[in-house]
Amino acid sequence: MRKIFPFLIYALSVFTISAQSPQADSLNEILADSKEDTVKVMALAMLSFYDQSFQRSLDFAQKGLALAKKIKYEKGEAECTAKIGASYWFISNYPMALHYYLEALKISERIHYIDGQAVAYYSMGVIYKEQGDYKNALYYLRKTESLTPADNYYRLACLTADFGDIYAQLNRQDSALKFYSRSYEYYASSTDKYQLNNTLNGLGGVQLKMGNRELALGYYREAIRNGLANMDTLGLSHSYLKIANLYYQAGQLDSSISYAGKSLVCAQKTNALQNVISSGKLLSKLFQNKNDRDALRYLQIAQKANDSLFSRERTMQIQNMSFNEAEREREKAEIEEHANKERKQNIQYALISLGIVSFIVVFFLLSCSIIVTEKWISFFGILGLLIVFEFLNLLIHPFLERQHITIQS
Repeated sequence: MRKIFPFLIYALSVFTISAQSPQADSLNEILADSKEDTVKVMALAMLSFYDQSFQRSLDFAQKGLALAKKIKYEKGEAECTAKIGASYWFISNYPMALHYYLEALKISERIHYIDGQAVAYYSMGVIYKEQGDYKNALYYLRKTESLTPADNYYRLACLTADFGDIYAQLNRQDSALKFYSRSYEYYASSTDKYQLNNTLNGLGGVQLKMGNRELALGYYREAIRNGLANMDTLGLSHSYLKIANLYYQAGQLDSSISYAGKSLVCAQKTNALQNVISSGKLLSKLFQNKNDRDALRYLQIAQKANDSLFSRERTMQIQNMSFNEAEREREKAEIEEHANKERKQNIQYALISLGIVSFIVVFFLLSCSIIVTEKWISFFGILGLLIVFEFLNLLIHPFLERQHITIQS
């Protein structure tokens, strides 16, 4: 019971602190002064991003989307649709998140909104990373990188941290350290330090694998300070879990129990199922042979979260969405190829038509001249027929090609 009491104190502190991050405070001021315009739409979208309550985050994004549609602000539609996806990602509902990210991508592509495309690609890459599909994750993250301006330090900081996560999972620690260090440098250049804790946790993880335990602990503690400063409850759950595992490996079980309990409280508050599973399993192991009732209770918490996260239906939904997106990209490439072919053909038509007109003009001018012989006139006549035949060939070739395909099928 003595071990559980600090959890209750911490839980009360988490639930009573202000849910507003420093960024959210500024955005609320903008929202209060805004009319129903594009500024209000973007403020609602960003409030959704910074608010770590699922329902409030979803409400902000949905209000922004409704207003964007009302004032016909398509860029705002793309932003708010992506933020709805982020709200579902936050609670580990990956199929719903992926659905809204794909919708945001379609809107952004339709209006040629490059930044919106980059955000959608990035979000999709993160989802695939969370699922352990590193091939697709790298594909979408690289697409994001190609669309991100060099002075967008915040996005580059987040992006390079995700590259670091992937390489750390692939046990390529040198590459992971390179990307985490680059992410830290981008954060140093950015005015927004929200989610810097992800980078600090990554740096701590690499140092721990390299045997530098104290240096790793220093990074984790700095990550906690960043999480508290930005009211990042999900980030705090990650950081507390990192320290809990570190103490568990070192045999400092009381400290491990304390930090694992804090991680579980934060994870449950944000409904972050992955962290509920990890912290619940760790607490179950820690309480074995000490308090079997608590060990069983934590194992049941972890199992319930695991069933929700990895149900067969969710896996099939993600597979279906991945297939649909691959089909959509294939169709898009075919449409672009067809458009390029038609464009090339139209240019050929225009050039041949111009050539025929020019040829006829020159032919009649020369035929009236006393200098031109009968042989020259015959030569130009034959050349003119060849040009006309080529033009007719271009006209009937697509029809013949379609007939050939029909017969084969």
